[in-house]
Amino acid sequence: MPEQQTDLRPVTMPRVKVRHVVEADRPRFVELFCDECFMTFSGGALTLREAHERFGRMIALRAEVSFAKQAIVELSSGVVVGYTGVDWIDLEGRRWLEWGYRLDPAARGKGYATEATEALLVRAAGEYSGDLLAIIHPDNHPSQNVSRKLGFRWWKTADVNGALRNIYRMQLPAAGS
Repeated sequence: MPEQQTDLRPVTMPRVKVRHVVEADRPRFVELFCDECFMTFSGGALTLREAHERFGRMIALRAEVSFAKQAIVELSSGVVVGYTGVDWIDLEGRRWLEWGYRLDPAARGKGYATEATEALLVRAAGEYSGDLLAIIHPDNHPSQNVSRKLGFRWWKTADVNGALRNIYRMQLPAAGS
């Protein structure tokens, strides 16, 4: 099967730029994935090996999905402050696209997750129709607020990989609908 072409152009918003990750981003993302505060609500800091594997997954997925997890770059500093986008998840016997976003603690509370995700959702809506999930730790109220602001609606609480999570769902209509 030929590799699908994806839109790799960055999306620039007033305060952040969202762009696909590149190999030069590996040190920053490995640092973030190994940081307990960055990884709060998701099982904690990764090992160095796990962090490299997770970043490798981000690189690989960009060839498959144009709105896969991407770097959020703060324009005022030029620093990668987190990510937003999708990855695949198997849940309840079905394969879903799960939207996730995560920010460096110093970048939280500034609206960056909302701003960056809104921008990438525009790309997603132009290319994809169907369900998107946001799977959020029940105690992560700020992230649940962001997901609702973005248009995700609470669907249910369910076991996800051995832990109870709140699942939010968004239906993207077919392009032109």
